[in-house]
Amino acid sequence: MIKILISVFLIAFTITESLIIFYPKNSFETKSDYLLILGASVKKTTPSTTLKGRLNTALKYLKVNNECYVVVSGGKGNGENITEAKAMKDYLVKNGIDNNRIIEEDKSTNTYENFKYSKLKIEEHSRKRIKDIEVKIVTTDFHVLRSKILASRNEYKNISFYASKSKLSFVPTYYTREFFAIWKTIVFDR
Repeated sequence: MIKILISVFLIAFTITESLIIFYPKNSFETKSDYLLILGASVKKTTPSTTLKGRLNTALKYLKVNNECYVVVSGGKGNGENITEAKAMKDYLVKNGIDNNRIIEEDKSTNTYENFKYSKLKIEEHSRKRIKDIEVKIVTTDFHVLRSKILASRNEYKNISFYASKSKLSFVPTYYTREFFAIWKTIVFDR
């Protein structure tokens, strides 16, 4: 029985990790109405390495696509003196993005809520339903597949991704943790 359980786990792990690794992550060419940057930790007021990666990826897109609005999404967590959204906005403005292009969503505490509360901000700003809006999501490579699942649960239809690359030393930890996060999302609907 134990051998069967271990075999099932290893098969599930291998298939899930393959999906995480090979899911399409970079559609820079696709034009979008809104760019949604998903939050990650902030150290006091400074974006973490992961969040800086997402922000630098977003900057590449925003500097070429001047008509795109950007939603920075993330509330305030433990050890953070400001919200993730505020830290992201400050970083983008410091790097040349017009303040008027940035929409702050500062209530979310997880990825599901990033999509839920950002949807409200985008619909209010655009006066359209989220299913009728082109949204490009910026996150980190390991996080794209779960983000796709959660975006769909929040009625995002016209989405594409532009992902930053994980720092090589973080890959084993992030990809293993993401396996469990995806199965938690599948089982608990979040």
